[in-house]
Formats: sequence, C-alpha cells, structure tokens
Amino acid sequence: MNRRTTLLAAAEILAWWAALTVLWLVLVSTVDALEPAVGAGAAAVAALAARAARRAVAGR
Repeated sequence: MNRRTTLLAAAEILAWWAALTVLWLVLVSTVDALEPAVGAGAAAVAALAARAARRAVAGR
C-alpha cells in the first residue's frame, strides 16, 4: 500500500469512528463516566467492520 492509500484508509476509518461514537452518545439515555470509553471502543470495532464491508462490496 502506498502512503496515499494508507492515509485515505485511515481517514475513512476515523470518519466512521467519529460518526458512530456521536451516534452512540446520542442514543445513550444517561452518560456516566464509562459510557464514552465503551462507545469509542464499540465504534472502533464497527468502523473497521464498515470499511471491510464497503471494500467487499466495492470489490465485486
């Protein structure tokens, strides 16, 4: 992978992560000290899955 491809992949994952973290925090009814950390972790896993799914569909 060249540098441009790596930066684009990182930007895509970061964008997914930010959007999913915000969505998590909007949908949580009460925010305690642990919620942002759990939301960020779950969003990171989902962002990687979203990128993988998009690449799988685009590869057809």
